[in-house]
Amino acid sequence: MSDLPRTLFTGRRSTAVTWYRCVLPAEFLGQDWIAVEDGDGELVRKTGTPGVEFDPVAWAERYDVVVLNQPRGRRWLPVIRTLQAAGTKVIFEIDDYVHAVRKKRDHEFRGAFGKEVLREYEQAMRACDAVICSTPWLGRRYRAFNPETYVCRNGLDLGRYALTRPARDRVTVGWAGATGHKDAVRPWLAAVADVMRARPHVDFLAIGQPWHRPLAAEFGEERARGIPFMALESYPGAMTAMDVALAPAGKSNFFRGKSDLRFLEAGALGLATIADPGVYPTLEHGVSGLHAETPDEVREHLLALADDAALRDRLGASARAYVERERSMTVMAAQWDAVLRAVTGRPAAGAPAPRVTAPLAA
Repeated sequence: MSDLPRTLFTGRRSTAVTWYRCVLPAEFLGQDWIAVEDGDGELVRKTGTPGVEFDPVAWAERYDVVVLNQPRGRRWLPVIRTLQAAGTKVIFEIDDYVHAVRKKRDHEFRGAFGKEVLREYEQAMRACDAVICSTPWLGRRYRAFNPETYVCRNGLDLGRYALTRPARDRVTVGWAGATGHKDAVRPWLAAVADVMRARPHVDFLAIGQPWHRPLAAEFGEERARGIPFMALESYPGAMTAMDVALAPAGKSNFFRGKSDLRFLEAGALGLATIADPGVYPTLEHGVSGLHAETPDEVREHLLALADDAALRDRLGASARAYVERERSMTVMAAQWDAVLRAVTGRPAAGAPAPRVTAPLAA
């Protein structure tokens, strides 16, 4: 990939989004990356490839393409204009439907996504030469702001998931993630409680949010445990305590814009996963996991998995094989490669860039 356009991936702070959408494509393509602090103060480097500082003038001299993760117009427009004036292509990258966050009652950061903030995102999308989204739905939605919109789906660095899950007699059902999922998780917890009553060998683990607390009140802290929100590097290790992963989702646009990352992470560890089919269509029901839309379906699947270790192992092994075959960054780097070439007018001879050709139907 030595003839790939010289590219800098720029993330906003050292977040999980920066890791998945900037660091991983940069590392697997042999390109540079930087995380920039863009809070109330000036834009400054936080971490990144050694030798890369926050210097848009130097970026314009060094790079053919600069990918910006969710830049807001007020702070980033001068950067975008500086780069474009020098002939550098600028790509707006996003992997969440930010327009839905302010409508989520259970999202900690809903207050940070007011109408003025959203207008700034839209302004930056229009100003950039192209947009990259993480899902086809998101691409069709955001194509309204820039017709040069592409889809680069999430992939994993499988080395981080090369972990051993200890053998155990008990079965731990778990959930791992961040904010904005309370309303989707709550109905599934009722099904978990029913199964814990019926199967004394079933426990529950919540990672990142305190979903275990109502269960601990009934079953005690030995059977219902929680691990607080932690550094991204620690999540795979913590998830090895699970045997079954839950991936619920709501029917709102907030969830329609979500990627299947929760399934990918569980699958990479060989976990059997129960997931909502709307957000996780890449999970093949009965093969690499189980789909559920209602608490009754969740309850039925959990009972089957609690009673059948061979079923858990088969689904987990199939999920792992899917991630290795189709969603490792070794494979997924090709989509980023194709987009960077397309945006700079140097299309590759292989697969075409995954361009969004139609907006979302009304």
